[in-house]
Amino acid sequence: MRTTSVLVILGGILGVVAAQASCASTTCERTETCPSPFSEQVPDTDASDAQAPTSYMVSTLAGNGDAGADNGVGSAATFSAPTGIAVGPDGSLYVADTNNSKIRKIDVDGTVTTYAGTGTRGSTDGSCTTATFSSPWYIAVDAVGNIYVTDRLNNNIRKISLACQVSTLAGSVVGNSGASDGTGTMATFKAPQGLTLDASGNIYVADSANNKIRKVTPGGKVTTIAGTDVKGNIDGPVSSATFFFPVGIAVDAAGTLYVTEIDNNDVRKITANGQVSTLAGPGTVRAVIDGTGANAAFYNPSGIAVDTRSNLLLVTDAYNHVVRQVTSDGDVTTIAGQREAYTNKGVPGAADGPVNTATFNYPNGVAMDSHGVIYVVDTGNNKIRKFTPVPQ
Repeated sequence: MRTTSVLVILGGILGVVAAQASCASTTCERTETCPSPFSEQVPDTDASDAQAPTSYMVSTLAGNGDAGADNGVGSAATFSAPTGIAVGPDGSLYVADTNNSKIRKIDVDGTVTTYAGTGTRGSTDGSCTTATFSSPWYIAVDAVGNIYVTDRLNNNIRKISLACQVSTLAGSVVGNSGASDGTGTMATFKAPQGLTLDASGNIYVADSANNKIRKVTPGGKVTTIAGTDVKGNIDGPVSSATFFFPVGIAVDAAGTLYVTEIDNNDVRKITANGQVSTLAGPGTVRAVIDGTGANAAFYNPSGIAVDTRSNLLLVTDAYNHVVRQVTSDGDVTTIAGQREAYTNKGVPGAADGPVNTATFNYPNGVAMDSHGVIYVVDTGNNKIRKFTPVPQ
């Protein structure tokens, strides 16, 4: 069953778009098994200016590794290639259970229930118990508890209200793809994935297969704020900057957007005044290399979240099977997971424990709660992992 989950990542995270097929490389298959401490990694020449990462203990919050849709507490629950995660106002977690086409809820005591979706793929709006989704990917929750989901195969953005009613906020209700701006169903998307909310309730979407960043107002009006019809990695004004399969997106308190791109293997920055720059990653190297800016390397970075306590970014480096931390200056540090000695390749696994021995299998969505606890969707392992801060 776990093979199915990995295949979803290998095919699904690339947007099931032929142009992205080149990203699925045989280098994902690791043959060397000699993990080393991160002290053996390529040193960061600007390490003296970087913030020391907080230490964490990694545990499995929910899921037992099998692919399924069972509800229950902790390891009694099962998921099938879950992808996105968000924290609700009361501390509950909401998970986009992608292969199950469901939205799952994890209470603070670890109890997993099905919150919305029947499990049958479709695009039906209505109550949580009758609505259908088709490969929900990422998820966000606003300050009062409304939930927003990128329904990737339906090419739209869905909303789940406090009354547990599902509606299509933006995008074609019949799943038609495109790149049209407009309001509600007049707008179109193509394999949308990451989404994030600003303080005003605006939604920002990584419109992956369109290589664009889109904005959706609370009323459902969609505009393109960055990216052109040409894929690339050009920095500069939003009107001319280019992207190549953006996946994750996050926004900070100043309104600055941060975007992960799996085909450029980098983290991009979009300022409130409309300037795009590359914060970290050269885009040409696929490896676990810590460092600053172009000296750092990723391999299909996916989920991204803002650590509001310390102004840091949390990034799941999916094909490296590690979790990274990025400062506002672009300094990248690996905070969890392992790599092979002298090869800069990540090591897949499912081990809990201290961050220097814990392992992951295609980590994806990432979120942090108000207590500084990090939650990571371990897609290839069909689990939700928890990072508990360790007192220093």
